[in-house]
Amino acid sequence: MKLAVITGEASGDLHASEVLHHLRELDPELRAFGLGGDRLRAQGVELLHDIRELGIVGLFNVLRHIPMFKRVFREILERIETEKPDAVLLVDYPDFNLRLARACHERGYKVAYYISPQLWAWRKGRVHESRRNVDEMIVIFPFEEALYREHGVSVTYVGHPLLEQLENVRKSERPLPGPDEPLRIALLPGSRRHEIETLLPPMLDAVRLLADSRPVDAFVVQAPTIDRAEIELWTASSPVPIAIRSGIDRSAIVDADVAVCASGTATLETAIIGVPLVVVYKLTSLSYALARRLVKLPNFALVNIVAGERIVPELLQDSVCGPEIAKAVCDLAEPIRNEETRRRLGELRQRLGGTGASRRAAEKIVTLMRR
Repeated sequence: MKLAVITGEASGDLHASEVLHHLRELDPELRAFGLGGDRLRAQGVELLHDIRELGIVGLFNVLRHIPMFKRVFREILERIETEKPDAVLLVDYPDFNLRLARACHERGYKVAYYISPQLWAWRKGRVHESRRNVDEMIVIFPFEEALYREHGVSVTYVGHPLLEQLENVRKSERPLPGPDEPLRIALLPGSRRHEIETLLPPMLDAVRLLADSRPVDAFVVQAPTIDRAEIELWTASSPVPIAIRSGIDRSAIVDADVAVCASGTATLETAIIGVPLVVVYKLTSLSYALARRLVKLPNFALVNIVAGERIVPELLQDSVCGPEIAKAVCDLAEPIRNEETRRRLGELRQRLGGTGASRRAAEKIVTLMRR
């Protein structure tokens, strides 16, 4: 069988690679091509473009790169028409992939969508596009299944793939340090260059402020899509020593007492591991104004959205600054608050279902391909 697989972000590359691993177990002769990163490449996927080219956020940044996106879109669609795969697997990356779903559907290709677009948070009207253009929506949150089924979309709930990826990764059980001992702080500034430039400086400023009142042991978790040198540009000027740890093995934060994390999939990873976290994000003024009109949710952090309540602090826009981050970290480092947050994160982990999501997704995709 032959499969086109398309994703444009580090988290999608990870989740797609796990599915490809199981697809190859189900069909050792499977051929795959598309868009992705190092993990899909390691699964033998022929990549037409790397996700490092596509990791662009912010309205103005996206607008400036529209010609590039159009070129990549055209190239992948031409390759699909040449290869004629048994199915097209779209993974997250909604603005690109929803358009590709329509183009593939119009040309008669079967389309599976894994890691559903967050239409429950914004542009719910586009659920109708999914009904028309997606043959199987494969979702990872239980509330998504109800939404799509209500709108007549063929949908399968498989559970969250992070549970199997993090099955043996748990927070250290060491007690919180005393006031004269170093507070271990993990900084996760994101997987895109724009996020590093926007979020890492205030994170480092918060560490500097915290170090004025107590010992700290802070480190940056380097995303696979970010070169170490890009992080070193910022950490080199910090008055507080800042280590850099690779996030590839997923265990970089297990010893942290508190994490400061860019909004996104990494927040859910941190929550599943059990580390109390502060979620931060900052958009351009225009992008933020647009997001406020489109998003109608009380919380923006994925952890809080899944929990249905605010269990970890969120800082957005002007609140993403050294003093505010330092204050939020201090609050989470308070023993009672820290323990209560860890308990609620454990409950969240239970709500996400059991392991085996990637295998179930692969089985559904094979069924679609053989239909």
